[in-house]
Amino acid sequence: MAYITLTKIGEFGVCQDKGTPNFYVSAYLPEQGSMVYRSLRTTNLEDACVQVRSLVDRGVTGDPAEALVQKPLRTVAEVLDFYRPTVEKQVSVEFGRGAIDRMTRLMGAQALQSMVKSNFDEFCNAALAEDVSLSTVHRTLTVLRSACKLAANERRLPRHHVPAVPYYYTKNHARSAEPKGRVMTPREIASAIDAIDFLHLLIAVVYLINTASRIGAILEATAAQIDRIYGLIHLNARDRVQTVKWRPTLPITATLEPWTRDLPPGFIVNWRGEAVGEIDTGFAAACRRAKLPGDENTYSIRHALGRYMLKKGTEPLEISLFLGHVRPPDSIETTLVYSPFAPDYLLNAKAAVEAFVREIASHTKRHNILSPPWL
Repeated sequence: MAYITLTKIGEFGVCQDKGTPNFYVSAYLPEQGSMVYRSLRTTNLEDACVQVRSLVDRGVTGDPAEALVQKPLRTVAEVLDFYRPTVEKQVSVEFGRGAIDRMTRLMGAQALQSMVKSNFDEFCNAALAEDVSLSTVHRTLTVLRSACKLAANERRLPRHHVPAVPYYYTKNHARSAEPKGRVMTPREIASAIDAIDFLHLLIAVVYLINTASRIGAILEATAAQIDRIYGLIHLNARDRVQTVKWRPTLPITATLEPWTRDLPPGFIVNWRGEAVGEIDTGFAAACRRAKLPGDENTYSIRHALGRYMLKKGTEPLEISLFLGHVRPPDSIETTLVYSPFAPDYLLNAKAAVEAFVREIASHTKRHNILSPPWL
């Protein structure tokens, strides 16, 4: 074949096979010391130039053969569909699927390179009209940011086509948001505990009042995450990737220690050996039987313990580390102080938690939360 170069775009040439209407892209390969020509599968010069311009925009270099096979991503729906396999590997897969479906439905056809803030405002308003919270809109758009970043890194999306996705949920929103559950007093927690009828629910609540953990971490915890040698509970399983909702390693309090003894293998909170999907229904029922005011849930315990630690004078960094609001700092000095294997690791927070649990225990009448029934 005899190729005629019609124009140059970046390092590539737009060529035509002499005597035919077919267009090709040419590239010089220094390691081979030769030119390669790849078919653009078009007889239209304008389309050929668009394809080659896309190669340059996506940062493709060298032999463009593989990049030509890959269709450039242009719309919100295309980049989200490209991101789906990544979402399927994440811990938060259910949320990721829902976020992709919602964005595809509400703005999937929009071209990424032409999107402006008003487009995202329309999406935000449409989501809010469907009773989606502002914080969920924020998390949903985080999925789009991640999808665009991956597509750009994989050279499927030109970096200058990545839209500026605005942030709708700021720190001020978070500070002014209502607690997810009504903050309970130690006496109210004791009343709820006394109204519990099932052992698995009692175990879950005991672990909650001793760790202030998010309930998901407790329900997924296994006996293998208890380190009795060093007196630690690893709320994040060894093979689980941490997310922004950090699951810390915490010291086992003296009030929790008896509940870590003689545990069978498997889930700490279980029903006939199987994992328990949720306890909010059972906990809410116990609160109703205890005739509490209402709006109580498992987050109520987390909020109550956080405030109790603050009242006891625990420094904010310790509280944040204990609650998993921040990961351990990277500085050597602070990391040494807050190392899980240091004798004084979260010492003040641990003391506050033990005082909190003992105060609850002083009000319970039916269940002894300082000693499990199997002991």
